Amino acid sequence: MPRTTLVLDDACMKKLRKLALEDQRTLSDLVNELLAEGVQRREQRTKAPPLEFPTFSMGRPKIDIADRDALEDAMGP
Repeated sequence: MPRTTLVLDDACMKKLRKLALEDQRTLSDLVNELLAEGVQRREQRTKAPPLEFPTFSMGRPKIDIADRDALEDAMGP
């Protein structure tokens, strides 16, 4: 397992040590678990659900947009 050095603020480190003692676990095990949970939450958060736009019934079209002459007449002079 690779080793690394992290710089943690004192307050965070104090809380981590307290949690590790309470759970009777090593600091490394606790930090690995918490980091894995954080990464998983972030991955879930970035997978946004597809956008759903509202739809409205507007009735039948009044102009056939494929008919250029009808479009020009509708747009006016």
